[in-house]
Amino acid sequence: MSSKITYILLFFIVVLAGFLRFYKLDKVPISLNWDEVAAGYNAYTIANWGADEYGNKLPITFKSFGDDKHPVHIYLTSVIVKIFGSNDFTTRAGSALVGSLSVLAIYYLVKKLTEDETAAIFASLFMAVSSYSIHFSRGLWEANFALFFFILGFALFYKNIPLSLVSFGLSFFSYHSAKIVVPPIVFLLFVLNFKKIIKDKKVLLVSLIVVMVFSILIIKDPRILGFARVGQTKFSTEQIQKYGGVAKLYFSNYKQYFSYNYLFVKGDQNPRGSVKVIGQFYKIDFILGIIGILGLISKKKLRALSLILVWLALAPIPAALSSTDTNATRTIFLIGPIIILSAFGASTIINGAKQKWLKALSVLVILIFLSLEVNNYLKYYFTEYNTKEAIEWQYGMKDIVGFVNDNPEYYRVYMDKIRQQPYIFFLYYLKVPLPELLSTVKYDEGESKSYNTVLSFDKYRFGNWNIIDSYPNEGILYVITPSYYGGLRYLQQFDVNKVIKYPDNSDAFYIVSGHNQ
Repeated sequence: MSSKITYILLFFIVVLAGFLRFYKLDKVPISLNWDEVAAGYNAYTIANWGADEYGNKLPITFKSFGDDKHPVHIYLTSVIVKIFGSNDFTTRAGSALVGSLSVLAIYYLVKKLTEDETAAIFASLFMAVSSYSIHFSRGLWEANFALFFFILGFALFYKNIPLSLVSFGLSFFSYHSAKIVVPPIVFLLFVLNFKKIIKDKKVLLVSLIVVMVFSILIIKDPRILGFARVGQTKFSTEQIQKYGGVAKLYFSNYKQYFSYNYLFVKGDQNPRGSVKVIGQFYKIDFILGIIGILGLISKKKLRALSLILVWLALAPIPAALSSTDTNATRTIFLIGPIIILSAFGASTIINGAKQKWLKALSVLVILIFLSLEVNNYLKYYFTEYNTKEAIEWQYGMKDIVGFVNDNPEYYRVYMDKIRQQPYIFFLYYLKVPLPELLSTVKYDEGESKSYNTVLSFDKYRFGNWNIIDSYPNEGILYVITPSYYGGLRYLQQFDVNKVIKYPDNSDAFYIVSGHNQ
């Protein structure tokens, strides 16, 4: 395959990747979830005031809901927000962009790792249409940034080690799972290339400076290591007892990430992490992946295979240590090795064919089976997924804030906290200036504060009132769920201003106020 044809193919693959990630980006998934909105609002405050929602200047970690969010996706989003303004599309645009660029990064990684142009092109194609990658590129996910910078760092290692370490460092500072995956891979790369590295003292010195800079940032703010999140996701005593100890529980969790059912049939059953009706990977990846392993062995590319398999083995560890349920977000690093093995499998089949017509037929068969699975995923994702999983994406909050904004005559607004952290949607969609927020905000110090960080700001109150006894005072607006609405003590004295409905036409929220008596 000539270089010209290769780059033409790569160009169209990147265009395809971009289309699949940017098309209807602000509408699918159906709404921004609370983590996206939190990152989006903090990006807005960083872009305009250089501080997070708490007034902390240029923080390394973002307190947010007390879960210490990572900085990379927020700062990159702040640049986009500064240039293009804050809205649902621009909030997700950074993730869609790095998801698209991952296609280029994995191409160059596979080309360097295997010295196989065909495998590199197929790796870029498989990444472009990967349901796993598309899903996490279409939301402002920390994990998606971590994966991109990891693959980029891996690819850059063979051309520029200091830049590679910068990229690995950005991955480390992007998401919790990177803390487990990045250091061993970097260590292994240095061990395998030790003689080459120590020959260039200048490269070695600059690399040490890069490592020192990231180390200083960690020392300055150790929260970046994720201890707060570990505390939130650690195993319960009941779980440990059920499995007969921590070790057994861990290995039980770890094994399920390599089950055929999880990888190729059902996937993560958390609807925000997967569409739930197909695996995290296509079934063709299973067949091609096995062929890819055998192909790497037969061609004696054992160094490349060892790196891929170590990467593969490390990827599920973060999730296995924190939950008994499969979690696609925490295992996002699985995308790389499985796609690379699958791509090398495709290359092994095609290059193993003797005649040109047989090679062409092999390509055609692979593309047909791949396109059938991709079409099945995309058809479901862009239609039924939005309808079925709307509640999991906190659907309705944007409409609520829109109604409140369009009706400024109400001097007090009470919002049910059932969606957890409802305050952040008001801050985000109202574009509340940071100084105004800090001058009026009151934080929730109750037992439920981890799920309702802010009690009130300005005229808005979130939870912590007796909904059933809500009194129909004129000028007060209440936003409550249908179950509470039917049980209101003074139901007859309330007017329903608006009913927010889910896409399936069921009731989501009632916006009510007292009428004149």
